[in-house]
Amino acid sequence: MVGMIEKAKALIATNGAPMPWATVAITCAAIAVPPLVAILTMGRVGAVAFLASLPAHLAAKDEGVPLGALVTLFIGMAGILSLGDPEMALIVAPLLGMMAGICGHFGFARPAIRGLITWTVFTAPIISPDDKPLLLLLYIAAMAWSLAVTRIFGQTHTTGEEEPERDEYALVFGTVMAVGLFLSVFVGGRFFGEHGFWFPLTFVVLCLPPHGELFSRTMKRTIGTVLGTAVAFGIALISHAPWLVLTVGALSLPLAFRFLPSNYTIFTALLTVSVLELLALASEFNQLAMERLTTMGAAAVMTLALGALGAGCLWLWKPDTIRALQNPAD
Repeated sequence: MVGMIEKAKALIATNGAPMPWATVAITCAAIAVPPLVAILTMGRVGAVAFLASLPAHLAAKDEGVPLGALVTLFIGMAGILSLGDPEMALIVAPLLGMMAGICGHFGFARPAIRGLITWTVFTAPIISPDDKPLLLLLYIAAMAWSLAVTRIFGQTHTTGEEEPERDEYALVFGTVMAVGLFLSVFVGGRFFGEHGFWFPLTFVVLCLPPHGELFSRTMKRTIGTVLGTAVAFGIALISHAPWLVLTVGALSLPLAFRFLPSNYTIFTALLTVSVLELLALASEFNQLAMERLTTMGAAAVMTLALGALGAGCLWLWKPDTIRALQNPAD
């Protein structure tokens, strides 16, 4: 009983120092400024800037500006190709999954998977596909801004080295990513409406390395999503005033980044509040929150099932690979 209580505490406990406020400011400048300017000047279409600024900044923090630019451009082209074409998205999805496996073989799984997070939004009917050249130009401009800010303020190569994956693990991981991304895009688009992208998005986030922490990360994300949704519901009960919704959503985002290094549960809760509040400006809140919870739960179940299947295959094929995954320090 004591052991179970300790494990439960570990899911919400703080681990390490929070992100310094100066770094939070740099992160917000790199990620939030491009979409803010684009949306204020061009309307809803400007949201595509966020789909570039986020992966560009995160990939540059992982592996530097050149690889960050390469990953972001590749994901952007895949996104434009998938935009407004559900059948094409289903073709692109498994190819991107295998790409993540190949990148993992060379020690670049993190930036590749971070890019896939925003690619999932291109699979939903949120952004109009009517003017793809304009979308691509906005995307490239936002990427350039984000990479420049990240480089100028010395935030490149700040997340630590990622070890290359063994051949057999990269193969199994790439296969799991390909199957999971295909299934999540299909199910999200077919059963979860306009915001079905949350299904593949949740799957991708849960697949971020290190993969030995899949179960604990899934539990933390589940708890954080439920807490964040409850907070957003409470705010909705107080008022639906746009100024309140916008203020809460905008303040929650930097706070989420503040807790990202130290507490994944609180980070997920604050990020959920931010996403729900900002999207509530253009969607019906109750439906939005329910879709968030159901897609998160369904994606978590699918991810754990595919992870167990992949682990079983590795155990039969290369047991030492599983032991190395469970004990990376050995």
